[in-house]
Amino acid sequence: MISVRLRTCNRLFEHRALFKTVLFNNSTSTQPAVINRQEEYERQLKEFDTLTNITRKVRTKKPQRPPFAKSLFVGVFDTEVLTYPQLEKEDLESLEQNVAPLEKLLIQNHMVDCDSLSNKFFRQNLADQKAIGLQASQFLDGRECNLTESSRFLEALSTHRLRDNLIYNEQFGVQSLVKFASDNLKKKYLHPLMTGESLSAFCISEAVLSDLNSLKTTATLSPDKKTWVLNGEKTWVVNGASADTLIVLAVSEVISRDVIKETKLTAFVVEKDFPGVSVETIDADLEVANVTFNDTPIPSENVIGEVNKAESIIRALLMEFRLSAGPTCITLFKQIHNNLTKSILEQSNDFTMLHETDAIRGKLGEATMWLYAMESMLYLTTGLLDSYENQDCELESTIVKVFCSQKCSDISMVSLDLIGTAATSESHWTNQLHKESLRYLTLHETNDSLKMIIALLGLQFAGAKMNELVRKLRNPMYYGAFILKRLWTTRKNASDDPKLDLDLGSYLHPSIIPASKQLEYSVKRLEFATETLLDERHGAEVVNMHMDLRRLADCIIDIYAMTACLSRASRSYCIGLQNSNYEMVIAATFCYEAMERVRHNVQKIFMGYYHTNDQSYRTISKNVIKFKRYFPKHPLARNF
Repeated sequence: MISVRLRTCNRLFEHRALFKTVLFNNSTSTQPAVINRQEEYERQLKEFDTLTNITRKVRTKKPQRPPFAKSLFVGVFDTEVLTYPQLEKEDLESLEQNVAPLEKLLIQNHMVDCDSLSNKFFRQNLADQKAIGLQASQFLDGRECNLTESSRFLEALSTHRLRDNLIYNEQFGVQSLVKFASDNLKKKYLHPLMTGESLSAFCISEAVLSDLNSLKTTATLSPDKKTWVLNGEKTWVVNGASADTLIVLAVSEVISRDVIKETKLTAFVVEKDFPGVSVETIDADLEVANVTFNDTPIPSENVIGEVNKAESIIRALLMEFRLSAGPTCITLFKQIHNNLTKSILEQSNDFTMLHETDAIRGKLGEATMWLYAMESMLYLTTGLLDSYENQDCELESTIVKVFCSQKCSDISMVSLDLIGTAATSESHWTNQLHKESLRYLTLHETNDSLKMIIALLGLQFAGAKMNELVRKLRNPMYYGAFILKRLWTTRKNASDDPKLDLDLGSYLHPSIIPASKQLEYSVKRLEFATETLLDERHGAEVVNMHMDLRRLADCIIDIYAMTACLSRASRSYCIGLQNSNYEMVIAATFCYEAMERVRHNVQKIFMGYYHTNDQSYRTISKNVIKFKRYFPKHPLARNF
């Protein structure tokens, strides 16, 4: 134990010595620093005490499993997921002990009143609680959290009004340096971020950006290969108005093949004080700004990761950023839900008994069910990522973002409806929280575009798995027995009576077997819808059938939410958690409603656009484009 501690101390002291060297070499001051020897001695003693008490966290993961959500498109259900993930008792107790002081800090008056991350005192208070750089190594003064622990901390951070700014700083700026920066970049830029000395902003969005290949910001390497020259403009940069450190994505190479152009991206660390950097604030509340780069020189050592390899950085950051919408929306949802409940109770009296009316009970019951599903999906996904090595949860994290942001917006609309006229006031909590909820639907990634991504990711996976099936269907003379069996299966699917043979009820508490059958039915209907779109209806053209893609995405979102609710409720009931009997009711209720939505969406996919309104919508929209406006005449118009 002593030798381990000595090695730990030596490693960190080497790191800190190098860090100080970097600082002094970059210092512009000509005067030597005056250091109080006693204070320096006490500081070193404190550092030594901290280092000797570092306990290395051993994160053992199981071997990688096939992607769960993607496999559902081909009717494969990994029953391992029905065992809801959980932390060890000691880890959970330690986590809650660490989160409690942070939550207490954020409700103090001087912290609540802070309205900008430009406030260094606020950031340094967070740094003292190690609330910045949650996944960073303990040798960098981070907490070395896994995703489950990190999400719990993000829930606490989201109780503050600056939740969006904090999340963007953590999930984009800090994370990009923690996971992909070189040691020198970490020493120079990450440490000031984690101590609250500086603030970061992630610059990726542009005025016209359909995909990464359409980026206009360019980086050109100088002839001596020591400097990159950056030109372009980034828009809607969260924290851009106050940030000192900018993480910028730029086109560093364009490869042309005939008429096809492929862009290569590189990520850079840019200081706001670099020449040619200008900032224009466009939203003071979120500290959103447009950042322009005009022949901005960037040292070559400021490249994050490898040159021309930033796409992998973006994918990794986006997955965890989408996942971070979960704790943020959950906390915002709870604030709205609890405020609404309090308001209803205050308006109730012995005569009205408002809280006992069906109108209120229905809304509050439905909202509670949504929140339960949000929490269940988030921590099921983080559990999968923490439990299995390199687990593919790209689809699951996107589902969490879409579902949580949509339900957060829905509860804000419910609160507006129930509060009534008072909610029109700009200062009313309902109005303010409603505006916040809208950000998660629209800022940077809209839910409609993410639904397209969800459906296409699933279909891409299913297409690769269904090659053998397609080959047999296209050569019926060689596979007679298979075709006869297939006809029987197709007949049952067409009559909405799929064979339920997944036996999911065996992995859950017996009292929710009916709900497990509803989940199984939904999985089978999703498989049928996938085969219908790929084999019988559209084939490769399915990428252009956006109305059907939306329906397919809604199906997989509901199925994943059903899975999370059932596995969580079953675990809670089996281990005897308080109120777990009501959790069973919530899970069963959600499953029934979700099954009905899946049934409706799959039926529309099966019927085809001539039996739905899809073709009519296309015809109407063509005329809107033709006339460039709403084209019907006024209802009072006449032609005689």
